[in-house]
Amino acid sequence: AAEANPGLWVPRTITFAELGFTEPVVLGYPDTIREIYLPVPPGVNLSGAQLQLDASYVRADGGRTSLVYTVDGAPVQAFGYTEARGDASATVPVDGKPRPTGFVRLNIDWRTAVARENTCADARTPGNILRIEPTSKFVFRYDGSGVRDLATAWTALPAAPTIQLASNNLSPEAYDAAWRVGVALERADKRPTIRTADGKVAAGTSTQPGAAAANGPAEADIIIGGQVASKQIALQHVDGRPVIMVAADAGAQAAGLFSQMWQQAAAGSQLTVSAVDTPRSDSDAVSLQYLGAKPASFDVLAHADWNAPFDIGSVAADGRGPGTLVTDVAAAPSAARTPPVVSVFMNDVLLGAREMEAHGKRERIVAPVPRYALQTRNVIRVSFVRQLASDRCRETPEPYPVSVLASSHMLLDEIEPSGDFTGLMAKFAHGGTLMVPQSHLADAVGTLPRVIRLAASTGLSPVRAKFQPVADGQQAKADGPYLAVDVIPAGYAESMKPEQGRLYLAGANDRPLLDVRGLNRVGMIEVTGAGNDIGAVYRSLGAQPPAMEKPIQLSSGNLAIMGNNGLRTEVNTRDPSGQFVMRDAQPGMFERGYWWLLPLVLVALFVGLLVFASRMRRRKAMAGDR
Repeated sequence: AAEANPGLWVPRTITFAELGFTEPVVLGYPDTIREIYLPVPPGVNLSGAQLQLDASYVRADGGRTSLVYTVDGAPVQAFGYTEARGDASATVPVDGKPRPTGFVRLNIDWRTAVARENTCADARTPGNILRIEPTSKFVFRYDGSGVRDLATAWTALPAAPTIQLASNNLSPEAYDAAWRVGVALERADKRPTIRTADGKVAAGTSTQPGAAAANGPAEADIIIGGQVASKQIALQHVDGRPVIMVAADAGAQAAGLFSQMWQQAAAGSQLTVSAVDTPRSDSDAVSLQYLGAKPASFDVLAHADWNAPFDIGSVAADGRGPGTLVTDVAAAPSAARTPPVVSVFMNDVLLGAREMEAHGKRERIVAPVPRYALQTRNVIRVSFVRQLASDRCRETPEPYPVSVLASSHMLLDEIEPSGDFTGLMAKFAHGGTLMVPQSHLADAVGTLPRVIRLAASTGLSPVRAKFQPVADGQQAKADGPYLAVDVIPAGYAESMKPEQGRLYLAGANDRPLLDVRGLNRVGMIEVTGAGNDIGAVYRSLGAQPPAMEKPIQLSSGNLAIMGNNGLRTEVNTRDPSGQFVMRDAQPGMFERGYWWLLPLVLVALFVGLLVFASRMRRRKAMAGDR
């Protein structure tokens, strides 16, 4: 019956690039298995779902090569390859049953069996490789009528959702709601597109071909200022498509409701949100589970990773931030005599590692988090490596289970105030102020994408921050930390001169640090001030601002230059020699090789105690003689 009414079925296409696979997925010895999670609206029927994989292979080592595709644990297709190279593209069908988890689990198994003269002959095949391109895509339609609450509607949003505005000239209230919802989408790893009700889309902001040509509200995913009451967020179906309506005065409420913590609480189609925030704790420990990381168990043959992303604002509060990462893991024993190794990374910076005992019980890795490893959006990666073993050739190597346990947590330390992006992110956890010129409100479609990307990149909270439009040509004073976009705050000691097409950085002794003219589609953001008055000032340096199409990750610099493809460079003009980073990583006494001093210190203390005791006995003896 549902197929008879095609208007109820919403088409969706998700490329591997949109899933984060910007480089080809490569399978070859020893990593011959890859599991990929494909997002779908949870609990909703699918139709016409299929994977269109663009793939190729090479076989330099020969053998019997097979490729098996498994969907949700059930094998659906298998191929055998005999040529030296060729096309491995395939269309893999996916059944239409609802997925309560919101994911279709795709397993790719690329194996080669080599004939051996004896059981100990080398069976490795590093020259047999499968390559799956980022252009591969997951195509499906979902039952729009099955989306009955806001929580499901939020998870059903595409990778590049469209925020629709009433017009290009917005009230301060509506502009405020739009940037907050946009940042909430960015925190959910989505790239919002801004358009008006008549189809106007900012140039360079749409990642969907044909989006600019679309018209009417049917193409909108979120509508700001729709037909809803004050402080209300509602779900409506427009031509069978679920659309989220956000009242113009409910931007902060929507951003809080659709956060990782409260998203599943949006179990209704029409909600009036009076208050929403994240709980604050006096504890110095934050569970990784609280940050959205799910404890997991999985099998490891040679290498496997567990990932957990989190925003810096979810852990930075009251002047504290990530100080130590405590990771609890467990591993089952295997046939290998070499123990498995677990390594812990943050943003691809190795924090700690250890050889595991692999006795099936909890083992703990305690690793300090250097400040230079922190970014706005952080990813913790726990990597397990096992030695492939066959018990002296009597067994075929098999995977063994490992677990990342729910007791894993992060210890918070005081963050020393500093004038860089990391220090600013810590301050923004309390709130902060977003300042934009009044003229931005008259060009919402042209300016909102830039404002959203900058707010998300600097860690400005879409729930707690204040919004302050500034009259054109006027300076503004912010109370506390701030982000000023195309606005000069009062008291700002600028090191960059506001000349169009020119990048000028003041240096020491009246000599410029950098002076370049003729720039376009380039922007600069600089951290200024100190303590509670710290802030970031952004300005476009050319006639046209950059589109900032890629995510921008800022860390320990105080000045960043941005282009269309994201961050071009980040420097710290206040600490150009990296003294702060070196001090942060200063080795302790034992790391410097002075461990041999410990026995000498203990001996000296023992001798001192003996001398002290001897003198006390002599004094008592002399007192007795008297």
